[in-house]
Formats: sequence, C-alpha cells, structure tokens
Amino acid sequence: MKRRKWFTRAQGIFLLAVLNVSLLILGTVLLSKCGEGRSDGVADTLVSVRRESAVSSSSGYYAVPEVVPESFTFDPNEADSTQLLRLGLASFQVRSIYRYRAKGGRFSTKDDFRRVYRLTNEQWERLSPLISIAPKYRLVTIVPHSDVRNTSSRPASYATDTIIRDSVLCSYATSRSKPAYVQKLSGDETIDINLADSALLCRVPGIGPYFARRIIQYRRRLGGYTSAAQLLQIEDFPADAIAWMQVADTCQVQQLQINSLSTRRLMKHPYMGYYRASEIADYRRIHGPIRSIEVLKSLPHFTEEDILRLAPYLSFE
Repeated sequence: MKRRKWFTRAQGIFLLAVLNVSLLILGTVLLSKCGEGRSDGVADTLVSVRRESAVSSSSGYYAVPEVVPESFTFDPNEADSTQLLRLGLASFQVRSIYRYRAKGGRFSTKDDFRRVYRLTNEQWERLSPLISIAPKYRLVTIVPHSDVRNTSSRPASYATDTIIRDSVLCSYATSRSKPAYVQKLSGDETIDINLADSALLCRVPGIGPYFARRIIQYRRRLGGYTSAAQLLQIEDFPADAIAWMQVADTCQVQQLQINSLSTRRLMKHPYMGYYRASEIADYRRIHGPIRSIEVLKSLPHFTEEDILRLAPYLSFE
C-alpha cells in the first residue's frame, strides 16, 4: 500500500525554514537577556574591587613599612642573623656573611668587613664605628729579623700586613692541625726552589699558598729551575721574594731527549711550543738525529734567546 504524504516537498522546505528562523530569534532574545544580567554582575564586581582597592590604598595596605636600622656594638665573626638584620643589612648580605664564615673566613680587622657583598658606602659609614673584633680573631704581628739581607732588592716599605696575611693563609692551606701561623724566613736563610715543597715555600716572605702552588706547577712543566730569575716568568710574581730563593744544584733538572721524544711531548715544554717542536721533528725525519745545539740555530723559529733558555734542558744522546 502506498504511503500518504502530508506535505509536498516545497511545503516541507518552507516549514523547516520558518522553524529555523523562529529558533534563531528565540535564541537571540534569551542570549541578550543573559548578557544584560551578566554585564550587570561584572560591573558590580568591578565597582566593588575598585572600592576595596581605594580603601586598601588609603589605609596603607600596600605600603612597605620602613625598617629603621638599630645601632649597637657587634662582632661580625659572632653576630647571628637576627642581629645583622637589626643593623640594617639585607638578607642576601647576611647569607654571604654566613657562607664566608662557614668556609673558614674571619674578619680580623674592621676593613675586612668592606668585603661584604654589595655593602654600600652609607652602610659602611654607619656600621664601621660599631664593629668590635674579639682578640681571638685578630692577627698576630710577625716582626722580621733585625738582620736585613739584600736591602737593595727589598723595598723599605715592605708591608708587614702582607707577611701576616700570607702566614695565616699558608698555615690554613697546608694543614689545619698545624699551628695557626707560619714562621717566615729570617734575613740569612734561603731555600732551594727545586727541592722545596709548598709548606717550605710558604715560609718565604711575600709567598702564600697561591704562589707556592704556581711555583711547583711551573717547576713541573720546566723539569726544574736553573735560576731563581725564572720565577719572574710566573704572572704577577713578587720580585722581592727572590732574595730568599736560590738554585743550589742544577743536577735536579730533567732534560728533554730531543732525538726520541714526539712532537706532542716536546711542545709541552714552556720554552718549546708547537712550531719549534714541529721543526725538530721535520729535521729528524729528513736529516736524521740532531747532534748539537748548533743545528737549532739554523731553524727559522729558534732565536738566540730561545736557544739560551733551552740549552740546559736539551739532551742530544
């Protein structure tokens, strides 16, 4: 049996179009009403926030209270964080002081307090009269021997503070179980820089752990010193300290086997370098072993000064 149609195709399309338009109008009306209510709520919220912010600003809610630094005598080696903050120091400055003390650092004089991280001139002028260093943190003055050797090579204004500071640092670097201070060499005493260890080098006036380490490192690279003047090749080395140093025996110097060592091994010597080592290797490959230092004078990269410096370190066996 054939199914009956209630509407024609054209009538169905028209009814669907009317239905869609009606739904669209209804949805628009509903959305507009909801928007009006929401906008009123948002406006009310903004007004209330502005009122609260105005009240908070007027009452000083956002204002940071100014901390008035206190003034009282303190020892930077013993003051705790509360006391340091009361003195007007910032929290990061207090942390830097604690880290410095934890690593074994001490404030032995008032001027040492200047090293506090980002300490301003205003803070220093206000706090410097309040600093009181306990006697146990002060350095002991070491008076040099009355017999002064090589006065021409030693300035009259030799700083005692340098001797004191190097003594403390050297004793701390060598061993914490040893005495707090190291006795420096007197006027007539000297040391052999080819045999001295770091502890003995620290006894030289003007030499602390840093330069003692540099002296030993450069001695290892050279293979031994042939003259105390070679110490001046170390950057910023104090020239006055050479008066207490000497090279008693050059037999301790290690020589370079110039005919057997590789280019890489030769170039490690401070007086050699890559180009000179390469020229030696090329000459050996073409002409055979080098029999005397005269051969090096014919090579382009060897100057007269270079040959004089290298002469004690070369072996042609």
